[in-house]
Amino acid sequence: MKKIVLVAISFLFAINLFGQNFPKEGDMFVDFTIQQNPNDQSSKVKLSDYVGKGKFVIADFWASWCGPCKAEIPYIRKAFENLPKDKVTVLSIAVADKLENTLKAAKELNITWEQIVNGERIPIDLYGIRGIPHIVLFAPDGKIEKIGLRGDAIFEYTKEAVNKHFNK
Repeated sequence: MKKIVLVAISFLFAINLFGQNFPKEGDMFVDFTIQQNPNDQSSKVKLSDYVGKGKFVIADFWASWCGPCKAEIPYIRKAFENLPKDKVTVLSIAVADKLENTLKAAKELNITWEQIVNGERIPIDLYGIRGIPHIVLFAPDGKIEKIGLRGDAIFEYTKEAVNKHFNK
């Protein structure tokens, strides 16, 4: 009987996780609001403050404790420094992390581009993120252009997308 109950619970969990319609490439972005400073109501920020504003957005979902996330920072920096700022925004979104750890790591890693901190699990749950780093390229209209960019592909794919979109 216990075995049946465990199998049923596992099945229901799998349906809940995998049965959801998480945003995929070609879908419009799903907005969320984060209160970046728990003690300041005015510190709320939305993904829509950045996405859907006529520019590509490279969104890096990361955490201070994540080694692979830190390894992607040089590639994200390359995109930030070499892609036209009037056409591309780079945005780091801290998830599943303590605010003080995020702020410390961002300073140590010299993250000077836009940031949403204190995301907790909100973006993870909305986007079905199963692992970080999770890098998404949003198109200027807010649609998801590409999910899962890593390494040099962050710069190369975005550069190509920018050229195709703005040089029509």
